Amino acid sequence: MAEHTIVAAGQFSVTLTHPLWNDGIPTTIDGFRLEGQMLQAQQAMDSSKIIALANGNTLTITNNNGAGSLTFNVVKTGNKGDMVKIANALKKAGDSVGGTIRVTQEINGKTEGVTYTACTVRSCPPQNIQGNDAADYQVVWNYGDSDPDDDGEEE
Repeated sequence: MAEHTIVAAGQFSVTLTHPLWNDGIPTTIDGFRLEGQMLQAQQAMDSSKIIALANGNTLTITNNNGAGSLTFNVVKTGNKGDMVKIANALKKAGDSVGGTIRVTQEINGKTEGVTYTACTVRSCPPQNIQGNDAADYQVVWNYGDSDPDDDGEEE
């Protein structure tokens, strides 16, 4: 029998916990457009590398480096969870602490999540202006490691 996956559109959340923002109280990020890509996670380096040897053999080197970057596509909201405002404030503060970003999504009636640690702002445009629409901002965070839920249930 065929398997079907059901993903609830908009049942997606991002929570930032950072000691330099909101007194370290978790902040739910807003400003994600329903249509379009909201987040892309990218590891910093490949987990495996193949080295071709002269005799036709290969050597494979693996690593467990968990670092990478998160690219969020958001619009400014002016609310407490405005990622553009938060990112620009943390850039100005000269963050040397890092925070935690937790991303959850509902898939097949269950909440699945990934927690990213040692998060710092890599880049955020100070200003984007667009005519008769809300301007998109690509806010990029670096992270030190990620930890997906083992059981698919929200912690």
